[in-house]
Amino acid sequence: MQKDFAERRRYIRVYFDDTEEMECEFSDSAGATKMVQASVLDLSLGGVHLSVTGDFNFAIGDRILLTRLRHRTGLVSEEEIPVEIRWVFAQAEFSRLYLGCQFLELPEESRGNIANLISVKLLESSTARSGFTPK
Repeated sequence: MQKDFAERRRYIRVYFDDTEEMECEFSDSAGATKMVQASVLDLSLGGVHLSVTGDFNFAIGDRILLTRLRHRTGLVSEEEIPVEIRWVFAQAEFSRLYLGCQFLELPEESRGNIANLISVKLLESSTARSGFTPK
């Protein structure tokens, strides 16, 4: 019996939209001077889904280095986080390129900050669905 796609995920994932302004910066190698700006579409302790604008040639298996992860509420990480590109979605008619990335190493401070952000997002989502407004 094939498992449902959601059941295969090892970590809880939270999603972001344009109003949440979750973004990151990365380079394609350690010490690179050119930084790429990307929007974060979803995030878990296992990885991140990025959306980038520009003419890039990323491929499955490429490694990039996240150098800054920022949410509208503040900085999540400025540590270097190596990731591997697990999937790429690009279409000629789209102006954006989508990358599914797996964290190779997640420094402890960044792990804690990401876990905290995920908890806050889940609480906000749960509160919004219930109609309950905390005082």
